[in-house]
Parts: sequence; C-alpha cells; structure tokens
Amino acid sequence: MTKTIISSSYCDKYDNNIDNIVLKTLQPLGVLTDIIKPGSKILIKPNLLSARRPDEAITTHPSIVKAVIKIVKSCGATPFIGDSPGNVLKGIEHIWQQTEMAKIAEEENVKLITFENTGIKKIEINHPTIKTIALANIIFDFDSIINIPKLKTHTLMGLTCGVKNFYGCVPGITKIEYHKLAASPHDFALLLSEIYKVLKDKILFTVLDGVEGLEGNGPSTRGIKRNYNIICVSRDTVALDTYITKCVEKNYEKNFFIKTLKNVGNTDFGSFELIGGNVEKFNFENVKLPITKILNIIPVWLARLVGKYIGKLIWIKPVIEQDKCVKCGQCIKSCPAKTITKQNNGIIYIDKSNCISCFCCHELCGYKAIDIELSLLAKLFIKTKIG
Repeated sequence: MTKTIISSSYCDKYDNNIDNIVLKTLQPLGVLTDIIKPGSKILIKPNLLSARRPDEAITTHPSIVKAVIKIVKSCGATPFIGDSPGNVLKGIEHIWQQTEMAKIAEEENVKLITFENTGIKKIEINHPTIKTIALANIIFDFDSIINIPKLKTHTLMGLTCGVKNFYGCVPGITKIEYHKLAASPHDFALLLSEIYKVLKDKILFTVLDGVEGLEGNGPSTRGIKRNYNIICVSRDTVALDTYITKCVEKNYEKNFFIKTLKNVGNTDFGSFELIGGNVEKFNFENVKLPITKILNIIPVWLARLVGKYIGKLIWIKPVIEQDKCVKCGQCIKSCPAKTITKQNNGIIYIDKSNCISCFCCHELCGYKAIDIELSLLAKLFIKTKIG
C-alpha cells in the first residue's frame, strides 16, 4: 500500500534560513519540477483572516509565502497570491499591506488577486442545508493551487489548518450567509469538506505555517500566541490536518471534523509515512483548545433534534466588553444572523436569543472587545465532561 507522506521540519523563528527549511521539507514529496509543471499558473492561497501584522501569528507569515514563491519560480511556473479575507468589507488593500503580502508581491513581482473582483462560479454540492456553493471564478483559471494555512485554534471548528483555509475561496459576504445556513460545527464541517472536494484535484500540496500560531480562543486577537515550531507539508491536505489534530488531541479519531473529512481524504494515521520527526519533536504539549469545544461534543443528530430546548440550558455566546469596544461596527457587518445592532445610545448590542454561535464577530474583532460567555450548565458540562 502506498503511504501518504507527511513531511515536517523543526523551525522556531522566521529568519534567513526559512527558504532552505521550506525547500527541505517539500523535497520528500517528490521531484518538484514533476509536481509544479513548468509554464503553469499557480495560485498561492495563504490565510489572511484580517488586517493583522505577521508578528501577531494570526495570518500566514510572509516569509513562508515568499519561500514558496521562489520554489514555484525555480520550477518555471508563474505564482499568484489570492484570498478573500473575512473582513474584506473594510477594503483589501489595507489587508495586503498589514499582512505584508503587498511587500513580498512587489519584491517578487507577483500579482495579488482579490477574489471579490473576479465573479463567482456556482457549483452543486451534497449538503443538508446548502445546495450550491459560490466560489471565486478566477480560481478555476489557474492550473494548480498551493495551500499555505496558519496553525491556529478556532472557536467554531476547534482547529483551523489546511482544509479550513479553502473557505477563503468563497468571496466576500457570501461567507457570512453560509455561516447562517450551516450554523452548527458539524454542518459547517460538511460544507468545508464539500469545498475541499471541489478543489481537491487542483491542489499540488499544502504547506502549514506552524512556526508561530495561536492556542486558546483563536483565531482572532483573543487567541494566545504560541510557538509550535513546525513547518509541515503533504500532498493530501486531509492527511496533514489529521496529523496536526493528532498532535493536539490524543483522541483525534473522535474529532468531529476528522470524521467528516474521512470521505474526502486520508484520515488513516497508520497509512502515513512521517518524515522529519514525530509529535514529540514539536511544541504540542498541553495545547489550550477553545472553551467552545463543548459545541463539537454534542452529536449533530441531537443538536438538530432538541436544539431549541437544549439551547435554553447549555449555550456559549459572544459577549461585548463595552470598555474595549471602539464602535467600529465590524461585528455588525460580519453577523450572519443579524443579531448585532448599534443602539440609540451608541452601544453595540448582541441579541443572544437569536445568536447562532458562529463566532464570526469574535473572529473578526481586532480590538479584543468580544469575549465568550457560557451558561451555568455549559460551565458545569465542560468541567465534568471535558475539563
């Protein structure tokens, strides 16, 4: 049986040696000029959640992107950088600048692609609540994709790695609508797996930036910066996500997202060929997961069956810390359920009775003004079941 290669390298800082480390990590995948075809157009897809500086460990570090660009060029192909960040309503130019994608694009003479400006392509998918998915049309003009996600915890999904990064292929505010239609973590996982299935054949490989990342209530500024000290690559993004999940969680095979991805990629850890080290080599000891992990433990059938009843007793909701809120209104724009409003006195208010707990507001607030609140039973459940 052919093994799925997961290649990893230890890396504790972004310095001048990063090019060599990325190249060394990729080489076990095969001859790069056989993988990256000369003359091809390659879309490089980083994780650019919002307009954050590289040192905040929220977005893909520019040095990793630059290293991949150089490799693509050395193979005779043409690289492009493209994404659709979550708060693009404020304008993507500021995001290009803050994340330093504009800087490396200028240095390497690479074009930046804004997915919002290229039209959409609607594709039928197999999902319980969403029948078609709208993806940026230009993605299908490229010969291949290289995925460069950031290793972070995520309030809705637990972790955000390779597969989750492709949600950035959904342009603009359409992402908000899908959060409403696939509100539970399980339904959102199904949506992500369907997006990945559409793009799967175009993906050359995934390069995970885990030198620095987030733990705790990520992926926003509420997360805690952590050095994971890893660069990890694979041609199978699902396999890479499975490996990283196993690094973080002992019972990875019970993870709801990994069980969902089983149908679109390889989640069989026994079939992986680990090159360059194992979990003990990197900094995965006692990673703090989001407090919202309770949402991922409730079986989807139970959540759908008794959701309106259980939701009155066990709930986790975002809460605005008014002393930190600058009244920018980003949370209002990002709320799929339209439960966040500005009152006549200027106070931003969340109507918790209609909140769907997608945590888009928490994810996109750049001022650490949105925290997470738990009901008494939710606190008790976490303490006794998963604490």
